[in-house]
Amino acid sequence: MKILKSACPECGSDMILKNSRYGLFYGCVRYPDCKATHGAHSNSGEPLGVPANEETKRWRIKAHNEFDKLWRKFGYKRKEAYILLQNIMGMTRKEAHIAKFDIKKCKKLIKIINKSIEDKTA
Repeated sequence: MKILKSACPECGSDMILKNSRYGLFYGCVRYPDCKATHGAHSNSGEPLGVPANEETKRWRIKAHNEFDKLWRKFGYKRKEAYILLQNIMGMTRKEAHIAKFDIKKCKKLIKIINKSIEDKTA
């Protein structure tokens, strides 16, 4: 059984790898008192990014939605888009994953994307 020690973003408890009809995920060991979850790779059970609280998850979703619009609008392929993400955020390949971003990085990405779209359409 895979365990993420002290990884629960809501209560600080351990999270354990579980399986559901939707696939693998990490759930807080304090469930049902704490309902925090975090995604896992379907083939390895490795965590998808860094566990985050609900507010951070919402910002990651917003950032990802904006990022997806950007690369689709300008005809990038997914791999090219992640190289773009590395460049615009000044990050390494390992760092440039929205699932690892905190709220500050999400807001920065959204701001950069909105400015980029404004500049291209102006």
